[in-house]
Amino acid sequence: MKRRLLIISIAFCISFISMVALSLFSMGRFTTFTEYSAQVDHTNTVIKRILKTEIYLRDVDRAERGYMITRDTMYLRFFNSAIDSIQSLILNIGAITADNPKQQNNIALLKSSIAIRIAASRANIDYIDTANSSTPSKYYYESRQLMLECSRRLNTMNLAENELLHERFKNEQFYQKLTTSNLKYLLFVFCLITLVLFVVMIKELRGRMRYQLELQAKIIDLKRSHNELQEIAYAASHDLQEPLRKIQVFSDMLLYSKGTDMDEDTKATLERINNSANRMQALITDLVNLTNLTNADENKIPVDLNRMLRYILIDLDEKIREKQASVDIQLLPVIKGYENQLKILFRALLDNSLKFTRAGVKPIITITCETMTGHELSGINPNLQEKMFYRITCSDNGIGFDNRFINKIFQLFQRLHTEESEYEGKGIGLAICQRIMANHEGYLIAHGEPGMGAKFKLFFPVDE
Repeated sequence: MKRRLLIISIAFCISFISMVALSLFSMGRFTTFTEYSAQVDHTNTVIKRILKTEIYLRDVDRAERGYMITRDTMYLRFFNSAIDSIQSLILNIGAITADNPKQQNNIALLKSSIAIRIAASRANIDYIDTANSSTPSKYYYESRQLMLECSRRLNTMNLAENELLHERFKNEQFYQKLTTSNLKYLLFVFCLITLVLFVVMIKELRGRMRYQLELQAKIIDLKRSHNELQEIAYAASHDLQEPLRKIQVFSDMLLYSKGTDMDEDTKATLERINNSANRMQALITDLVNLTNLTNADENKIPVDLNRMLRYILIDLDEKIREKQASVDIQLLPVIKGYENQLKILFRALLDNSLKFTRAGVKPIITITCETMTGHELSGINPNLQEKMFYRITCSDNGIGFDNRFINKIFQLFQRLHTEESEYEGKGIGLAICQRIMANHEGYLIAHGEPGMGAKFKLFFPVDE
């Protein structure tokens, strides 16, 4: 599952990087195409200005000749208007061709030629006004020559701009085709990658659905097996109770009725039979209690652990005084859980600490709490490292245990001490504690040192 997820992630990253690279490349080509398109438009604008300047120069020439023939001042107004337009156009052309040194040089020469041309025209008009003659003056012929010079200069500028236009239009066409090709390739690659990822995702989804169905079937089988085991455990425990009661009753009857006639060995044997029956009955009772914990019918409620532990200490007061134990409980949180089960849990832990004490050493029991991440649980499940928990630690200075047997202490009916040991116990208390923690979606881990004490850490999830 993780390997397939890694492959999908790598494929997605490759496709994403490819799409970004192709997109950036296409954007670069499109930007260049846009720049050349703008340059073509700019060159066309310059050509239009040049042609318009030539038209206004011809208007100057027509206005001059019209005035020479008719002496109508309307032609003078037309003459002056055309000159103003020419000067404005030349300034505009100079501004929009500022990046073209060749054209700037042509504009400088054109300005000079137009200025001389206009001066000659004005001199010709002044001559006509003073001479009262219709014969063209020398200024007229000069202005005609200068008109041809201005036309040649404008033609030179027009040719230069047309050459530039041809080059820029060629580049524009090239990048237009390149941009179109890039967009086609980009669309093709995008569709291909999308199709591949779609196929992979469909395949993965089908695999997950198949896995989900298999998991669902296993869960159903597990629930059925669990229910069957509960029924078997319940029936076995109740069926075993009756023969045990009869063994106890008959052994008691023998001791009562034949006690005076029995020798000591027979009496001792009957007492051992009775004690074993009592012990087996206690084990069956604990087994029933453990079985009942797997099926919690009550609802979770907020439980104040401080208040609950005060009542537990009252119940254990006699044992605490007998052991002369010191119990220090720091501030504990309010957690959502099953109150009866939590009472069993903390009472069992305190019972353990009071039971497994060292001779001649005053028992010291400490219960602390802190909120932290589940990094200590990474060995159980790596996904718990970032989850928040209340870590409640119950520590003592008792006999402790060897950490090599850490798994054994949580197993059913497993004890680290022999039957003849001075320490009582049936080997089911910590199994019950672990079951209770599982019912609260929590975790129980332990750590011990022989002769130094033990620590039991309870991890309750923090409600978000």
